[in-house]
Amino acid sequence: MWRSCDRLRDGGRCWGPTRRAPHSGWNRLAGQELPAGRRLLNRPAGGPSASKSPEPTILSPARVYATSQTERKRFYQNVSITQGEGGFEINLDHRKLKTPQAKLFTVPSEALAIAVATEWDSQQDTVKYYTMHLTTLCNTSLDNPTQRNKDQLIRAAGKFLDTDTICYRVEEPETFLELQRNEWDPIIEWAEKRYGTEISSSTSIMGPSIPA
Repeated sequence: MWRSCDRLRDGGRCWGPTRRAPHSGWNRLAGQELPAGRRLLNRPAGGPSASKSPEPTILSPARVYATSQTERKRFYQNVSITQGEGGFEINLDHRKLKTPQAKLFTVPSEALAIAVATEWDSQQDTVKYYTMHLTTLCNTSLDNPTQRNKDQLIRAAGKFLDTDTICYRVEEPETFLELQRNEWDPIIEWAEKRYGTEISSSTSIMGPSIPA
């Protein structure tokens, strides 16, 4: 199975390869390893005996992950997707996309693969990683830079549940209140049923009360 993606349109179909000016060189995709010689521990130039030396700064793995390369010159012409044993993969020319930790970039659905491929194909002469939000989310999921397990990730995400926009409602005008009910209540009902919890809404700036 091989498809080349130009852009998402007409229901998410893929079209023939888009020709672009060739770009030479190849480095690890979607982020770079730290350059040789770069230190994670910032020590004073004068060594241990230097006076008034600042406290050393140690970058956590998550911080190093977040400060990887943000821009670079476009180095590929065509973007395509293929289906492998682990899911759908993204190809830049004939090279497979990798995560910042050098893992094979795979996603479980074709629709998500097309969306990610479209992010890469829409880049112009400069690849701006910070504009590719789906790529970033997938990288974080695949690499898990904070090394949290499933339960820890759920608890961390749950802390922000009462700040979600769908939990805050207005009291007027009535037409807008009805629109909120029609669009947002089904989402809350699905989440309550799916995760066995209670999610309330509020018209107060203090927010809703959601059980821990």
